[in-house]
Amino acid sequence: MSKDTGFYRKKGDSIEHVEIVIRDDDGEEFDMETLREIFKGTIDKQKDKLEKIIDFGASILGDHYRGTSFMMGWVVNKILMTYEIKNDTKLHVTTEAEVLDKEELTEKTVDMLEDLLEKIKSGDIDLEDMPINMKSVDGDYE
Repeated sequence: MSKDTGFYRKKGDSIEHVEIVIRDDDGEEFDMETLREIFKGTIDKQKDKLEKIIDFGASILGDHYRGTSFMMGWVVNKILMTYEIKNDTKLHVTTEAEVLDKEELTEKTVDMLEDLLEKIKSGDIDLEDMPINMKSVDGDYE
């Protein structure tokens, strides 16, 4: 499983690594990096049009945050539908999950934290953009 479309989730008493794979009718895998690029470009270029979709989603779902999520799903759906029409195929989304044992979970967590630290140190991540709640950080600062 690649890291590109993977994420971790708690399921019951276990932690799973979940991978999303999109394939067409011929079994060819849809390039997720291309999807990300098209998505980001659409968001950047069509802000005024998408604001109406956010409002539409908020009116259906009850708040602006859910309206924003609605818009993001709408954009991804439009991108995938356009691909299907252009290539005369149907895309199929598959969820593949792998349960992690405790040792693997510890190893993956350390790897992710080390990666995060490197990105912070190098400036690849702007901490001003991160929603960090410092009230939840416990520890003595002597």
